[in-house]
Amino acid sequence: MVMTKSSEPPFVRSDAGALAGAVVCAPSPSIERLHPLKSEPSPIADRALEQHGILVRTLRDRGVTVTVLEAGTEAPTESLIADCAVVLPQGAILMRPSAVERRAEVLAVERALLAAGIPIAGRIEAPGLLDGTDVAIAGDRMFIGVARGDAGLRSRSNALGRAQLAAFAAAADMRVVELAIAPEVPRLRNVFNVVASDAVVAAPEMVDLVPVRDLRVIEVPRGEEFAAGVLAFGERRVIVNLRYRYSIGLLRAAKIEIEAIDLWEFGKAGIGPFQLVLATKRG
Repeated sequence: MVMTKSSEPPFVRSDAGALAGAVVCAPSPSIERLHPLKSEPSPIADRALEQHGILVRTLRDRGVTVTVLEAGTEAPTESLIADCAVVLPQGAILMRPSAVERRAEVLAVERALLAAGIPIAGRIEAPGLLDGTDVAIAGDRMFIGVARGDAGLRSRSNALGRAQLAAFAAAADMRVVELAIAPEVPRLRNVFNVVASDAVVAAPEMVDLVPVRDLRVIEVPRGEEFAAGVLAFGERRVIVNLRYRYSIGLLRAAKIEIEAIDLWEFGKAGIGPFQLVLATKRG
């Protein structure tokens, strides 16, 4: 395999680094089986596929090398690719989702990463469980979401899985910081994302922000808590679902450069752009 700059370490040191490489998975008609949020209708597959294509074009227009995987298992969750791995400076760490049917998705992501020249630096082994979008990276810190009042077990992760990832983080000179999130929050990065070397966007009622008091917190309001589920593609530059109009204004007022695109069908199921893109290289 010929090594290129995109396949040389370090790969990802911060979620706010300039996005240079990514892997995505196109949604299949089965996305209509995703459970919608309360009071929301189910996603419509044709619209979701169109919106996903706009996301890919938006990334490519900004110089990101994007690998697009075709859906292969007919699972409604396949396009939620960032759940399957976390990329650190030394390479990718493969997750072990609690849903058994999602483990085939991890295998497909592993093949795509290797084909892109991204080494597999580790994997969460049984009986550990962990979901990649419960993890956010900010330089020398790795934030991992745990449910408030957690006693070591959460529906999509457990203490063993988090401890394994912490060991991989230590190898990259990162320290792990656990953030307590409200039980109704599906994943940390629905309500918390790193958008700059000194700033995060978060829903303060949904995540404990005491451990990040040294960073600037850009707060999204009640009723738009999932507006915090942005995807940073550079320092203070983010992609956000245009459905969150009030929060978009707040982010712009905070000097965050916004790319607002229509991801409405994914938003019906609580999915943000952060979950649709697995970053493999950041500057």
